Amino acid sequence: MKLRGFVSGILCSVFFLCIGAHAMILSSPLDYQVFQRSNKSSGSLVIAGQLSEPALELTKIQVKLGPRQPAQSDKRVLTLGVVQKGESHFNFKVRHFSGGWHRLDVRAVAGEKIVGQAVVEHFGIGEVFVIAGQSNSANHGEQKQKINIQKVSTFDGKAWRIADDPQPGASGRGGSFIPPFANELVKKFNVPVGIVSTGVGATSVREWLPEGERFPNPPTIMNKVVSHPQGGWMSKGEVYRNLISRIQFLGRYGFRAVLWHQGESDANQKDESRTLSGKLYEDYLGKLIKATRKDLNWECPWFVAQASYHTPEDPGSEDIRSAQRALWKSGLALEGPDTDSLTGKNRDHDGKGVHFSGKGLRAHGRAWADKVELWLSQELQEKKALVFVLAGQSNMQGQGVVSMDHEKYYNAGKGNLVWSMENSQSRDKMKHLRDEQGEWVGPPNVRIRYKQKDEVRSGPLTVGYTGYGGSSHIGPELQFGHVVGEHFQDREVHLIKTAWGGKSLFKDFRPPSSKGETGEYYTKMVEEIRAGLDDFSSNAYELGGFIWMQGWNDMVSQEATAEYAKNLVNFVADLRKEFSVKNLPVIVGELGNGGEAKPGSGMAKFRKAQNDGVKKIEQAWFVSTKEFARPPELSPNIGHGHHWYGNAESYFLIGDALGREMIRALNR
Repeated sequence: MKLRGFVSGILCSVFFLCIGAHAMILSSPLDYQVFQRSNKSSGSLVIAGQLSEPALELTKIQVKLGPRQPAQSDKRVLTLGVVQKGESHFNFKVRHFSGGWHRLDVRAVAGEKIVGQAVVEHFGIGEVFVIAGQSNSANHGEQKQKINIQKVSTFDGKAWRIADDPQPGASGRGGSFIPPFANELVKKFNVPVGIVSTGVGATSVREWLPEGERFPNPPTIMNKVVSHPQGGWMSKGEVYRNLISRIQFLGRYGFRAVLWHQGESDANQKDESRTLSGKLYEDYLGKLIKATRKDLNWECPWFVAQASYHTPEDPGSEDIRSAQRALWKSGLALEGPDTDSLTGKNRDHDGKGVHFSGKGLRAHGRAWADKVELWLSQELQEKKALVFVLAGQSNMQGQGVVSMDHEKYYNAGKGNLVWSMENSQSRDKMKHLRDEQGEWVGPPNVRIRYKQKDEVRSGPLTVGYTGYGGSSHIGPELQFGHVVGEHFQDREVHLIKTAWGGKSLFKDFRPPSSKGETGEYYTKMVEEIRAGLDDFSSNAYELGGFIWMQGWNDMVSQEATAEYAKNLVNFVADLRKEFSVKNLPVIVGELGNGGEAKPGSGMAKFRKAQNDGVKKIEQAWFVSTKEFARPPELSPNIGHGHHWYGNAESYFLIGDALGREMIRALNR
């Protein structure tokens, strides 16, 4: 197994055991921490921390992993990696089987001497959920609830503990639906459950928005909003910052879903000007969901409950409820429970209150469990490999320079991948491309196939799958593969890349449904896709999507530009028919070379033709790329505007955008 460095979260709430004058401090795992599993049987455990002093010599970090048993002698010792002389921090990520509680022993060994060690008595690999919303998502219920099976823990931002009410990190000191919900999940799936509870009582969705988001009227309680100098109101962002900081500690893909229960403080307020319309509620909650996904850098699932009930005299708002349903229908959120239906004895104050009684909290928890269990059972099923086809002309082949830095021919390396990882605007987003030893790495579940002339190359995703051979260039496939591979960690992902430079849709890729002779490279493309699929014939797979990055040779011809939208519609229809996938998701990348196009120019007309064609195709999406253009003076190939000047950051960002749009398409 190849172990890769993993940047840990916040260094906090630690323990250590001194060995002589030395100590080891662990930041991960913490006692009772639950890590999100990536498939039914396993997940990744982050082991991170530091020595109390810089290492005097090369120091190995070793671990023993196993169940919580006194005898540890039968457990295998794994060496995760080393701390170099003069350094003290370490970060590693290792696969381990689902379940818990497990025990972890860590030690640092210099030569034959143990210079530090620590023990974590409880950690688990299971399911982690973030709870957000207002009082009925927090601790305002009439009766505190308890965990029945001691496999549920909760995190307050600093430490984990068994998740009896009240839940740390959320408002209130009473009961919540969380213990009954988690009890049901443990019974169903027999793995530990981790909870991050962030609910804040009496909050409007407006108060959850990022700082500076504006709205015309304030909520009823105004301590988390402020008037805007130009009129209206805006969020202070404090609730959003707390939500993001709590989630970020978990790491990317570190939880299964957000469970959102809120709406009461936006429905039917006494001051009608403080009531939020359903249209605005849908808009603001949609903004919140999208903001979290952007800041967390992954398409984290959100469940949204039906919640708007106040009292028997005010049983809810159909306007707010319809907005919540609209988010389900749009694909932006998953369907949560209808807790407005939990009335009568399920509410506090003998059925007259807005919060839940003990009976109601248990019913609320079961209702959430019913929704989550059904979805999660499907998520955990053994899944077919996902196959994505990346097709087009030279910019899909890949012209991004990796490391060549000749002063004359490659502008001293400016804009190549190595340079970009140190100097570009995207350098922080690129860190995952290399491991701690400086080797190019890809997601372990992603493989790629590309036929270059008469040679078929296939293997794990890395640099070099371009028309040049070797490892000298990249195309959009590199970051596209990272994005979809990390999102679908529980599945194998296969990329079939098929591209030729200097080819038009008008002639070379001309589809059968367009009048005239079918293009030679349309036929070759279909043949290569079939050959790639045949490579997987012994494995179950599904064709997940088609990515099209092409257009230069059509853009330079007025006749080809005029036909492009129609030819694109026919091209997609013929491909779907060819491979018997009626609604195959299709992503079309904009011909964004050179950035903004002059109005009325050939480039502007062609981009419009691309977009017009996409709009006529169901289950197809257009991705803007012009914002990824970089100036020639900061690029390796200063005379190659048709190839993005060979700028590796441009190709990285194109792949990133195409990958994220594909994930959104599949989530829809």
